[in-house]
Formats: sequence, C-alpha cells, structure tokens
Amino acid sequence: MTVASARLATELAEHPPGRPRTRISVLRSGWPLMLRTTSPLAATPVTTWACRTADAARVHLAAGAAGPLGGDRLRLEVRVGPGSALVLGEIAPTLLLPGTYGGHSLLDVRIHVGAGAALAWLPELVIAARGCRHATDTRIVLEPGARLVLREEVLFGRHGEPCGEYRQRVRVETGRGPLYDQELAAGPAAPGWDGPAVAAGRAAAGTLLVVDPAPAGDDAAGAFRDPDTALMELGGGGKLLSSLAPDTATLRRRLDDAAARLLTRAREPAALRPV
Repeated sequence: MTVASARLATELAEHPPGRPRTRISVLRSGWPLMLRTTSPLAATPVTTWACRTADAARVHLAAGAAGPLGGDRLRLEVRVGPGSALVLGEIAPTLLLPGTYGGHSLLDVRIHVGAGAALAWLPELVIAARGCRHATDTRIVLEPGARLVLREEVLFGRHGEPCGEYRQRVRVETGRGPLYDQELAAGPAAPGWDGPAVAAGRAAAGTLLVVDPAPAGDDAAGAFRDPDTALMELGGGGKLLSSLAPDTATLRRRLDDAAARLLTRAREPAALRPV
C-alpha cells in the first residue's frame, strides 16, 4: 500500500512587465504523484481560454509507478491564487489495477480556485482494468469570478475484459452553494451500470465541465447532435457536456470539438490574446 500526496499552488507574479503572468508558488510531489512544470504548448481553445486575463502556468502530473494499485491512498491539493491561471494536465493515461490483497484504492483531489482565477484541469484517460477497486473523489471550490474547465474520460476495462469496480465523484461549489455534484459507478459493485440508464453498452464515457461567468462561443444545445452526447446548462455560467462512445478516440474527438465550441471567443480583444 502506498500513501502519498502532492501540492501545487499558483499566484500572480509581482509587478510583471507587460502582460500579467502566473508564477508557481508551491510545487511539492510525493512519489508516485510527481508534478512537473512543462513548456508552453501550441495554442488550443483550452489554453487560449485559460490565458484570457493572464499567462497561465503549465504543470503536468506524472505517475512514478504503475497504478494506483488496490490499497493505495493518494491525495492531490491545488490552489490557484486570485487572478492567476493554471493549465494542469497528465503525462499519460491512468491504469487502475487490483492490489495483492484486494483492497480499495483512492485518489482524493482538493482544488480551490481564487477570485478571478482560471483553472483548466485536463486529466488523461482512466482505464478501469479487471479486478480494480478504485474511487476518485474530486472537490472544487470556486471563488467569485473564478473560471473552470474540467475534462474527464474513463474506459470501462481493457480490450476483451470486464470493467473493474470504479467510482468517481465530482463536486463543484461556489459561494452560492453547490453548482455540480455527480457520481459515476461502474463494475461489479454497481448492478445495471451497463444498462441504458448509465453506459448503455458503450466502452467509454466522458464529460467536459465549463464554468465561466462570461462565456462565449457556440453554446447552443443543437450544435451537439450525436445521440450519445448531451449538453446541460448548470446556471452561473456552468455547462456540462456528457458523452458515451464506442472507443476512446471517438470520445476524445467529441470532447475536443465541444471545447472548441464552448471556449472559443468569436471576438477576442487583441490586447488579451496570448502571444
């Protein structure tokens, strides 16, 4: 059994010349949760959105070992300081595996996004391998004016094998109370999960959650016409796109298309465009 934690915090750089930029104030990793700063990537709808008011810091989470394995207890804490911006991703997909003694594994994620700050949390695909017993619990608090993009993807078992026991809960709160609270359960401990009310026999599922007090772009529900995809308005600038797919490639294409539609500003002021 492994018990580990990692901490990440950002803040606005003091008196930066020119455009505001974000600096990393805390970066602490505990094996196997390894946080690494990364170089700016090519512009995408997500990175452009994150850099709307300040240049974003970019950090990726790298797994220092296989798993999580049954019995592991992992915790990730993230604080995005007021006015700063962070793009947080992962290096590779996460493969959930059973442990030697059949215990449960847990990933506990706690995120606080300060006033006027922006976070794009883009974890890679989670693969619930046969025999795993895992839960991910993500809690996010948004201060006034904070913006959030959260992408999630899960594959229900590797090719030709049944799905392991997988449970995922995401809760987002604002000063007005809960904005979003959803739990997904799949595998042997969730009878009927593969039926029409949940996975409908599809191999993969994903969501894209966008919270933006000043949204822009094509947000009409009619723009997402695939029968396995739905867009829901959450209020307060929140939107949730959910999709089921026969494979992970199809799922990622749908989520990328949704990000382009929901995050791209038709008329971005030139002074605010990232360089």
